[in-house]
Amino acid sequence: MEVEGLRGAPTHLTKQLQQLAGLPSLSSISLLDDSCPTLFINALATRLTALHLGASYRQIQYGTQAPTPAWQATLQHVARCTALQSLTIPCVTSEDLGVVAPALQRLRRLHLNGPGVAVDGGAMVERLLGLPHLTSLRWEDVSDHAFQRSHASSPCQWRELSFRFIAPHQLACLPLHSLTSPVAWGTVIVYERTSVAEVQAAVDNVTRRCPAGGVWRPQQGKRPTLQFFIPANSDTFTRGAGEGDTPAALLHALRPLLAARGVQQLGVSGLAWDMEAVQALGEVLPRTCAGLCLERGSLLLPACVQLASSQPWLEVVWFCELHVHPHAISMYVSSAVSRADALLPGGRAALREVHVYTPAGREGVGEEAHRRDWEQVRNAVVGLGVGVEVWLSI
Repeated sequence: MEVEGLRGAPTHLTKQLQQLAGLPSLSSISLLDDSCPTLFINALATRLTALHLGASYRQIQYGTQAPTPAWQATLQHVARCTALQSLTIPCVTSEDLGVVAPALQRLRRLHLNGPGVAVDGGAMVERLLGLPHLTSLRWEDVSDHAFQRSHASSPCQWRELSFRFIAPHQLACLPLHSLTSPVAWGTVIVYERTSVAEVQAAVDNVTRRCPAGGVWRPQQGKRPTLQFFIPANSDTFTRGAGEGDTPAALLHALRPLLAARGVQQLGVSGLAWDMEAVQALGEVLPRTCAGLCLERGSLLLPACVQLASSQPWLEVVWFCELHVHPHAISMYVSSAVSRADALLPGGRAALREVHVYTPAGREGVGEEAHRRDWEQVRNAVVGLGVGVEVWLSI
């Protein structure tokens, strides 16, 4: 049973909640909107076996991570639900979990749907490992959690584990050895500070310690994505922020994760795309990856042509805040279409959409001329008659 967004005069609202609490068969409830007060779940505390609280329930004091009195009260109400077997709650700190600990002792399924913040991920894992019956864990965003040590070998009874956002460092530190289904993730984020050693540790944990391996899985309708941020001082594909940490070395280390089932999109931010970089991308990018987003870097005209010929299976491509001449985009589309008959079954072009986001104006070109150039590109693509849509945001 779901209760969402109850509103009205206090007397009317109290009557509605009392009626719900009086239903003898009510054992599962979902409160999606924080306008639904949680006080009334006290009357259900001993019989609720499943409870879902939407992410909006977790509120913090402005400018801090300190919980508001309303969120503290909500945690206290949840703590009284000692019969729970399934819980969805926006806990993002070990302190939150500590408050609701009495409600977690019979729990089999836990969904942590809170936003990603910088917290002690190791302390969270230690609390979760202490839950005696937990076998299924869905953790929305771990990508910015800090781990002081690895828990990869810690005793664990988890059978299912999934994430919406995670980084290689977190993937390397989590216990995967007890899983009976593949560890699943929606987006793996490779930050600028990520090292090759961290990527290799993550790959080792997934491919060697996890019996079922790993899998990319859509999360909330989004394509499974590898988001790759190039270090700021890596101005070329083979020149990195430190010894061994070149973009080329990182991409090579990521290859086993890209080979895992299901990745559908790659985002790369901050790279100067030349022929070498595009060729290396083509060697590791699987054909399941139908989306590519290049942002905050540069793209040479020859690399555009190389991109079209080396990855003809791409369906949607984004060029975001990228230093690229407008006509290079029409050249990319033309090359992708012209090579399709040789590289794809049935002679069909895979490319369906090209999205371009570029700030108004570029060096040496006025805003109006800049806009006119891009409109000409869109008209040229439409004139090809190949059904490729070009979306401009300029």
